[in-house]
Amino acid sequence: MKNKILIAAIVVGILTFVLFTLDSDPIISCKIDIPENCLKAIESQSEGVYSKTLPLVPVYVSVDRYSAGKVCYTIHYFPFGTVGMSYIEGDGYNIEKPLTRLS
Repeated sequence: MKNKILIAAIVVGILTFVLFTLDSDPIISCKIDIPENCLKAIESQSEGVYSKTLPLVPVYVSVDRYSAGKVCYTIHYFPFGTVGMSYIEGDGYNIEKPLTRLS
């Protein structure tokens, strides 16, 4: 019984460490050309937990498209969920698709 508790504590500790590491710097995948200032804005906006009441940690950000100065991207959260966002310089951020569970 003590071994199971010790193993569970170690797993929780490792998971907590990984989550705090990812919280400060999610992975950003951008396979299209976008302006550097848009990429920096996406990086700064996607850091941190989703909210105080819903502790979701951003793990991965995928840039979907860029046209007419508007960049659309999806933030993938741990343990579940995605949010569709857009960014326009001068206008700021907009939620295109609210938090949804992963299917």
